Amino acid sequence: MSRNKVKREKTHKSILAQFFILLVGLGLLCGALFLVLHTTVGSALESYVYSSDFLSNVTEKRVSDLQEYVTENQVSATDSQALSQWMRGKPLTLMEVYRSNVLVYSSYASYSLAVEGGDFTWTATEGEETPTYDWISYYTVDFADGEGEVVLYSNELYRYSTYATMAEIILCAALFLLGFLIAFQRTVSYMRQISLEIQAMEGGDLNRPITVRGDNDLTALAESLDAMRLAFRAQQEREASTYAANQALISQMSHDLRTPLTMIKGYSEVMRDLPGENTPENVQIIIDEAERLTNLVNDLLDLSKLEAGVLPLEKTRFNLTESIRGILHRYDKLADYHFPFLYREEVWVDADELKISQVVYNLVNNAITYSGKDKTITLRQELCQGKVRVSVTDTGEGIPPEKLKDIWERYYKVDKEHKRAQMGSGLGLSIVKNILDMHGGTYGVTSTLGQGSTFWFELPVARQTPEGLPGPQG
Repeated sequence: MSRNKVKREKTHKSILAQFFILLVGLGLLCGALFLVLHTTVGSALESYVYSSDFLSNVTEKRVSDLQEYVTENQVSATDSQALSQWMRGKPLTLMEVYRSNVLVYSSYASYSLAVEGGDFTWTATEGEETPTYDWISYYTVDFADGEGEVVLYSNELYRYSTYATMAEIILCAALFLLGFLIAFQRTVSYMRQISLEIQAMEGGDLNRPITVRGDNDLTALAESLDAMRLAFRAQQEREASTYAANQALISQMSHDLRTPLTMIKGYSEVMRDLPGENTPENVQIIIDEAERLTNLVNDLLDLSKLEAGVLPLEKTRFNLTESIRGILHRYDKLADYHFPFLYREEVWVDADELKISQVVYNLVNNAITYSGKDKTITLRQELCQGKVRVSVTDTGEGIPPEKLKDIWERYYKVDKEHKRAQMGSGLGLSIVKNILDMHGGTYGVTSTLGQGSTFWFELPVARQTPEGLPGPQG
């Protein structure tokens, strides 16, 4: 049974392009996530810092630490070195110390302290700007040289916003990397799966399919490998089927060849050993069996050549109608059979005359084998749409519908109990099929149980037909 396969053309994306699209997509997704987190977390931090006692608690703890430091180290309010030592590790915080409303210390490194007329003044370094702080707190601290007013400028929101931003960046980067690793792992896993399936195919397992997934270069490779697997399996099945058919053919041919040989040997020995057995009847039996043997061998050789494709066509333009009449003339000696040939005009075709004659001859022999009691074999020649149809009809038992598709096979028997005609080889219909396939012709069979069967074939009619041919006959 033949199948028509339609090849579907499909363009697959490059795996590099897919990875690029994946990276861009992950980048956009993580970027959007970062913006959402940054906005949400920033708002939450601002609400927490400014809507609670967080800042006051932080500054009070810081002043408490300062007081403890000053007490333990006997630090005076004007000891800039000691105060700067304490301020180390406290970013985003500015401390100023006042004595009688006079600035005596500032932790802002970009300012320098000068004394003018007994007053302390701070001069900013050129190009620098005074930092801004969002929280100012005032405390009194007992220094070694007396009380001093300490002013703390802090930006705790910025500090924790920075920490939050770093955490958000790390989180988004981790998600980006995780997404990429998952996609990469899926690709690697798919490649590993394909590799295992290829190993199975190399080991001879052609029933395990190659997994086709996605739409990229790997998908195209998987599709090609699976198509190759199916082709190998189909070839393997054909080879197995051919081997089984050949084995059956050899077995059947051995039986059919042995029968006439046994007959020839048996009658020859009888004629040799027994007086009076050298009769014309016995000689005719030997001749008939020898002819049967010859037909078997010739059909087998013809079929082998046809199936191997070593029997070329030798097309010529010939009168098909006349050729059929000549074939039927060979059956004139079969007095009990009738071969009416119905046609309206002479038809010429471009084909291998010898092989087409063999087709007609085999169809007639097949009809003889299965003909009914009236022994009438009807041939028809009909023209339709530039083609000629030749049909051979018998009046036999007919063929069951479920068996019609198998009758063209070698040695197929509609009824395994049915005995072939003496001169039949069982290869006739298979030879017919191969010859007509070589010509590109069409053929078929219709059958009705209890009424008979009609085998037919069609060939294109030659465009130019010689004139002056005999008129219609019937």
